[in-house]
Amino acid sequence: MKKQYLNTFRQLFLSSWMIAALASCNNENYSDDFNKDQYGIYTATYKALLSGAIMNFGQNGGDASNAYQMMPILYTQYQSQVVYTTEQTYGDTPGAWGRYYANQINNLNAIIAAYSANPSPEILKEGSAENMIGVSKIFRAIIMKRVADAYGDAPFSEATQAMSNDLFLPKYDKQQAIYEGIIADLKSGRDMLNIESKSPTGDILYYGNLDKWKKLANSILLQATLQLSKKFPSATGYAATEFKAALANSAGVIETLENEAWFTISPANSYPNPFSAFRAADYRISRELVESLKGSANTFNKTSNHTSDTRLTLYASRGTMAAVGLPYGYNSTDLAAAGYSTSGTSTVNLKFRSNSSAMNLMTAGYTYLNRAEAASKGWTTEPVAAMLTQGIVLNYNTLDSHYVLNNNAYDAGANPFGGNKISPNAAAYAAARVADIATSGAERVIGEEKWVALFMNGFDSWTEFRRTGYPALLPAPSAVNGGVIPRRMRYPLEEVNFNNSNYLKGVQGLSPTEDKNTSKVWWDQ
Repeated sequence: MKKQYLNTFRQLFLSSWMIAALASCNNENYSDDFNKDQYGIYTATYKALLSGAIMNFGQNGGDASNAYQMMPILYTQYQSQVVYTTEQTYGDTPGAWGRYYANQINNLNAIIAAYSANPSPEILKEGSAENMIGVSKIFRAIIMKRVADAYGDAPFSEATQAMSNDLFLPKYDKQQAIYEGIIADLKSGRDMLNIESKSPTGDILYYGNLDKWKKLANSILLQATLQLSKKFPSATGYAATEFKAALANSAGVIETLENEAWFTISPANSYPNPFSAFRAADYRISRELVESLKGSANTFNKTSNHTSDTRLTLYASRGTMAAVGLPYGYNSTDLAAAGYSTSGTSTVNLKFRSNSSAMNLMTAGYTYLNRAEAASKGWTTEPVAAMLTQGIVLNYNTLDSHYVLNNNAYDAGANPFGGNKISPNAAAYAAARVADIATSGAERVIGEEKWVALFMNGFDSWTEFRRTGYPALLPAPSAVNGGVIPRRMRYPLEEVNFNNSNYLKGVQGLSPTEDKNTSKVWWDQ
């Protein structure tokens, strides 16, 4: 393999399987201009690397595969499939993590390396060293959390050393070590940020507002430490201690809508909402979600809720409480045999799946729900009812802010972002859910409210469900994996083929030690 090609591959941050494939090639030099495209781009500015990492993470679930993006949304039963039902019946296909590493983590590591090594005045024009490194560490932690949550053990400490050390076959770090690294990155990145220094350019999340980046880091810390609660349940243990430290940090956490993290969706700049690529005719909103939001007294209601939740008017295509969901988890033959039909069923509202629809990374409502759960566990002395109320009310508020953009009548075709605001209903609904704690328990109600609040945030919702067990979802009736809601994604096929010895070590961290979607990752064991 000519050296020029190898260098080009590195600069373009190819996926891990392609890097692995290069391991068998010779590193020969045929001069720097051998077969080089005179119109090609061979370098990137660091602000472009930062923008690219943020945009790529916001646009997709790690790979361009539609199935991969939709799987967590189907696993948590927000939607049902109509004809092509492989994902909702738990077909055990390999996952894909190439873009997490190649287009995101590699970008951020390149920034960290460059700004850690006596940066030149030229690159300091794009942001001070502490701020470029700090933001990159925080966002790298966010990406690695998703990878670890979806797969288990994964490349972390050696994941990107191929760029500088010709290390093409990275080892798999234990999930516990990855989480410890995530927590360390969030704290060190947060503490490096200096509002007196030049803000990072290329920041298309907060546009250089370092106070908001600090609040985001602390809010992710609350989320990440709660994810370890099965392993460290004690109020004085590792997870609770880190949770309380983040909550007490002087930078604060996300508590208001203006501090929330939302991706800058911009179709005109080749940055569309990824769900716009899905054919609406292939999906319906699930009956399980619809009946849970209606508070129905039937078996499709998977929550303890018995109060009308007007978030349904935003979530479902009809724009009213009259939505009809499709029962989840049937192939077409079994659906008909069970006496159900797709006729008259609703899709997810265009508010959430147009090419310009907003997408969030972290909201105030979700942060308050995490605080409510920590309080219910005895980790903090914050009042559970007040935290739960704030979590629900702020979720209503942010939905209005991003999905009800005018007061004209809702119309799925002509005015999908119109309709009535739901915020006036928030306080009454929240009070009803607080009252449900007396009969159903705080952790159940909070877990169910997280499910509703994380609508279409498939990866976060699936991760919460696996940890908490709420809501009480049942496996797909037509499941092909023995009837288990997937606990993880299978490792990518490229890892099996090209990084097999490390892949096999990664499998040993699962329970049982099999690379299947029914095996549990470390924090789930």
